[in-house]
Formats: sequence, C-alpha cells, structure tokens
Amino acid sequence: MIRLTRIRDEAHLKGFTGAALQEKLEKLLGYYFSDPGKGVDFKIKSRHVWKTAKNSLKIESHNKCAYCEADTATVAYGDVEHFRPKDHYWWLSYCYDNFAFSCQVCNQSYKGANFPVDQQRLARPKLPRALPTDVLKLSSYAKSLSPDPFVHKDNAITRLFRSELAHLPNPYQGQPEKLFGWKVTKSTKEVHVVPRKGSVRSTKAVVAAEKFLGINRSELLRVRFLHYESLETMVSLFQDSKYSPSAQKKMLARIQRMGDNDQPFAGMKRFFLRQWGLID
Repeated sequence: MIRLTRIRDEAHLKGFTGAALQEKLEKLLGYYFSDPGKGVDFKIKSRHVWKTAKNSLKIESHNKCAYCEADTATVAYGDVEHFRPKDHYWWLSYCYDNFAFSCQVCNQSYKGANFPVDQQRLARPKLPRALPTDVLKLSSYAKSLSPDPFVHKDNAITRLFRSELAHLPNPYQGQPEKLFGWKVTKSTKEVHVVPRKGSVRSTKAVVAAEKFLGINRSELLRVRFLHYESLETMVSLFQDSKYSPSAQKKMLARIQRMGDNDQPFAGMKRFFLRQWGLID
C-alpha cells in the first residue's frame, strides 16, 4: 500500500461536490428517516450513487487496487469501496473522502463491514426526530453529514477522522507505506507483508490488513514474488555490469521506474530498492 493523493478539482469531483453533493445528501437524509432502524438500507440499487466516482478513483490509484496494489485487470474487477463501512457509517456513504478504488477480493471477500478501531467510533450526526420540512433546516442537516471534498483539503479531512485510531491504514492519509515490511521466501516463491520491527502501529496495521484485506492471500504472495524476481534480476545485472556510465545511468533509471506509483506493488519494490541503496 502506498500513499495516494486526492485530486481536488471540480471536474474530477463531478457529482460529489457543491450542489450535486448537497442534493445527494438531502436524499440520503430522507432515506435515513424513511427506513426502519438506525441506518440506511443500501440493498436498494438506486441508492448506489457512489459508483459514478469510480473513474476518478481509478485515476487516483493509478488503475490499481488502493489496498493490495495489484492491477485490477489481473486480480479482480475493481469498484468503489467505502473505507469506513457504510453499514455503520451510513452518513459517510456519499462522502468522496471515504471512497477508495478496490479490487473485489480485498473489498468483498475480506473487508466487508469490518473496521477495527482503538478509540471511540465517530459519533453519529446529531439529527432531529423527523425529517425537517423547512428547506433551510433540511439543507443544514444534510450538509453536516459529509465534508465537501473541494472545500475541505487533506489536512482538514485527516483531523475529522483520526480520533478513532483505525487499525487499517488509509491509503489517502499518513504514510501507509512505512507501516509495511516485506519478507521474501525463495523456497516457496512468495513475498509476505510483515510488520516493521519495534512498531506497535505497524503490527496492528499488518494484522488488520491480513485479516480484513487478505493482503497475504496466496494469489498475492505468488504474483508479488514474480515482480520481486524481475526487480532483483534487473538489479543484479546493473550491479554486475561493465557497461558505460551512460548505459548504467539508463539502467538505473529503468530500475527506479519499476517502483513508481503507477507500477504494481510499488510499495514492495521501493522497500527493496531502499534496502539495496538504489533510492532514498
């Protein structure tokens, strides 16, 4: 997992900022008051308006799963995932800053509605007993459900959500890459995610990622090894080569390119490139 960046311009956020977001939130508030229980029934497909954010999220995650970093065309079809599960955090179900592009395996087979935290969960929004009939009051309550991603920048979003101390790292907040270590087992041709030594936060993040994202599922172990093996081979050729300085420079640039954000398993590759002294 690597740090992803929200693209906060109106064209990219189309449908989830300004008047369009407000309209969605007012409908969401209506669902809450019309549905039985203390949440919103999202089994109704017409309420899945987050699906229109998919293309924007794919751009932000470089067409990879935001969690496992595999190409979604390789591991499974990708879709919009709610970092904080909509079953509990219903008021964030239309919040763009709660979305991530995820493969179906990470999302549906593992994560589901699981979301362990160390501190008290985010408080439900304070709402009246019935849906307001006054237009201004309705607008005000709806607006309180979700931050506008064009108005609220990264630091403000982090402050809104950090109090829970979630176990799962958020690819859009903090430095998730620094929480994961990597261990190669050549005898079985696997690469595992492991905790960084001496870090309680890293241990919690890896345990949660294993349990609720399947970050060490067998398919990923094998495909990560293939990428590691290709990287290691390139590095060995570079280190043992007797090429000209200009050729070595080109080869090093190509190796470093393998760890760029748009490459599969960039976090893993950069971990080893740093160990080998090839990037800072």
